[in-house]
Amino acid sequence: MRTQHPSIWRAAAGALCLFALAACSTTPQTGSTLPGSTGAAPSPESILSKVLEPLKKAMPPEAGAAPEPEAIVTEAFRGGEDMADNMVGSAAPSRAMRSAPPAMAAPAPVPSPVDPKKADAPFLTQRVFYGTNRKVGNSSDANTYYNGALSGKLDVGYCDVSIPLNHETGKVEAPDPLSWQYWFAGEFREDPKKHVVLLGVKPLERADFLKDLRNKMRAEWPQRKRCFVFVHGFNVPFRNAARRTAQMAHDLGFPGAPIFFSWPSQGGETNYFSDSDKNKESLPQLREFLEIIARDTDAQEIYLIAHSMGTRVTSAAVPDAYTNLGPLVRPKLKSLILAAPDIDTDVFNNEVVPKMLATGIPLTIYASKADLALQISRQVNGKPRVGQDPLFAASGKKGIDVIDTSSVKTDFTEHNYFGSSPAMIREF
Repeated sequence: MRTQHPSIWRAAAGALCLFALAACSTTPQTGSTLPGSTGAAPSPESILSKVLEPLKKAMPPEAGAAPEPEAIVTEAFRGGEDMADNMVGSAAPSRAMRSAPPAMAAPAPVPSPVDPKKADAPFLTQRVFYGTNRKVGNSSDANTYYNGALSGKLDVGYCDVSIPLNHETGKVEAPDPLSWQYWFAGEFREDPKKHVVLLGVKPLERADFLKDLRNKMRAEWPQRKRCFVFVHGFNVPFRNAARRTAQMAHDLGFPGAPIFFSWPSQGGETNYFSDSDKNKESLPQLREFLEIIARDTDAQEIYLIAHSMGTRVTSAAVPDAYTNLGPLVRPKLKSLILAAPDIDTDVFNNEVVPKMLATGIPLTIYASKADLALQISRQVNGKPRVGQDPLFAASGKKGIDVIDTSSVKTDFTEHNYFGSSPAMIREF
C-alpha cells in the first residue's frame, strides 16, 4: 500500500503531525474556544485551522481558499496537464447525457506563474509557434490569453515555455495537489525552475510570424528546414496545448520548429458537445494554417501529429490543404500521425481513408486496446473507434501503418501515451 500510494501516505502523515502538535498544545488561542465555553482548551480542529490560515492567505488570488477534499480528489484524478486530454477522451455522450449532463466539480483555477526574471536558478526556455482560432480573453495573463470561444479567424504567434533542468521525459511538471509540499510548504504556485510553465504569449502579424519561423528552422538545422504541427484533443485549454507542445519538442530533441494549432476547446469535462462542434467548425482555419506553413515558410519537411478529438478536424483538413497546394509544395507534407483517434470507423473507412490515400501522404495510426477513454466512447456511440483496436484499424488498409500501443503504460486511462510515454516519444 505504501509503495502504491506514496502521495496519499505523505499527505496523511503531514495531517497527523499537525493534529498531534495541535493536541499537545496548552496555550489557549484567542477566539479559538468553542461556542459557549469560557477559556476552555481549543480543539485540535480549531488549531489546525489557525495553522493553515497563513497558507490560505498566501495562496494566489485566483486560487482562493484551500479546496475541499472532494476538489483535491477531483484534481488528483485529472492529473494536471497530463490528464487534460484523457477524460473519456473524445467519447460522444448519449442523448440522455446531452439533456442531463452529470454533475462534476468545477475545474481547478489556473495557477499564476512566478515571474521568470525573479527565479533563483536557471531553467530552459522552449519556444513554440502557434496558430489558433480562439478569441482573445485576458491579454495581460499568459495562462488565460486565449479563451474557449470561437473567433472565426486565424491568429498566429509564438509562446515561450519553461523546461526545468530536472525535467523527466514524458512529464509536464506542475504543482502536485497530492504532495505534502503543495499544502505545507506553499508549493501550490507554478515555478519555472520546477515546472513546465507558459511564460508568455506573443501574437504576431503574419509577415513577422513567417520570418521568425524561418529563422527558427534555419537555426535548428540549416541543411534541412523542418517543423512539426501538433493538433490537440478534447478538454485542452490553450495553455496546456502550448506546454504539451514544448514538452514534446524538448523530449524529441526535434531539429526544427515546433508548432501547434489550438482550436477552441474550453478545457472542461462537461463541455464535450461544445468542443465537438467547435472542432468541426475549426476546419477552415486549420486548413488555412497548414497551407501557410507549407507554402510560405520555406519548410522542406512538415510532420503532422493529431490526438484524440483533434484527429477529426486534422484528417479532414490535410486532404483539403493538399488539394489547394501546388505540385511543388505538396511533397513537403511528409507524414500524418493520428494518435488514439476517436473517429467513427465508418467515417474513417468511407471518408478519411480514400482522401488520405489519394494524397499519397504516409498515414500512421497509433491504437491501443487498453485505451479506456476509447472503450467508453465505443459503448456510448455504439461503434468502434479507430484508435481502440489495432487489428481493426489495420484491416484492409493498404498504405496505412498501424502501431499497436496496447502494452504502453501511462495513466489509468491509457489515452495520453502519445506524449507522456518515454517509449512512445522515442518511437515518434
